[in-house]
Amino acid sequence: MSQRRLLSAAAACLALAVAAGAWAQGASTGAPTIPGTPPVPPTVKSADQAPEEQPPTSQPVTGPAAAGQATPAQGAADQAAAGAQGATPPVEGAASPVTPLPPLPPQPVAPRTFEDMKIAVLGGLDKVTGRVSTVEIPVGQSGRFGQLTVAARACRKTTPIEEPESAAFLDIVEAKPDDPAAKVFTGWMFASSPALSAMEDPVYDVWVVDCKNPATKAASPKPQ
Repeated sequence: MSQRRLLSAAAACLALAVAAGAWAQGASTGAPTIPGTPPVPPTVKSADQAPEEQPPTSQPVTGPAAAGQATPAQGAADQAAAGAQGATPPVEGAASPVTPLPPLPPQPVAPRTFEDMKIAVLGGLDKVTGRVSTVEIPVGQSGRFGQLTVAARACRKTTPIEEPESAAFLDIVEAKPDDPAAKVFTGWMFASSPALSAMEDPVYDVWVVDCKNPATKAASPKPQ
């Protein structure tokens, strides 16, 4: 009798041990284990098994891609590829290339014809008094204007069929009371461009007005 009790107690202890082991294994795998049922082995995914595919979500497409236009990133990539191939991308609104015309040849300047005259007509200004005078000096002679002595070396004038111009070659000497005489100008002066070759003097200004010949009068016929 006592032996049967011992066997029953051992069987009960063994059943409790098996149940405790099954419960501990179920707790580690996260799946509940019912006492008295065999444990369910955990599912392990192999590396060769393909992941489950998720259904694609449909979203509306907007912007340049929806209308068939290139995106800014795609346009920049196309321009970079065109530049690498040596092609210039077309620019919208740019004018067509125009071939420049060759420059015009310089216009030849015909030399003017001057005639020698015998009298130089000069203008003079005294900056202190404001007096303006006109002096006629024969070529080869000299005249006075204030403290200036003006010698006319030559006087020439263009022909009537050409653009009017008069030029005189002058030697101008200034004689001050307390200083020795000094030449203040020598060279050509032009009537049409007084500033082209002008005399620099703080008191006087001299310029060319005209070149002419002395007027001649025809002799009146003698009465018969």
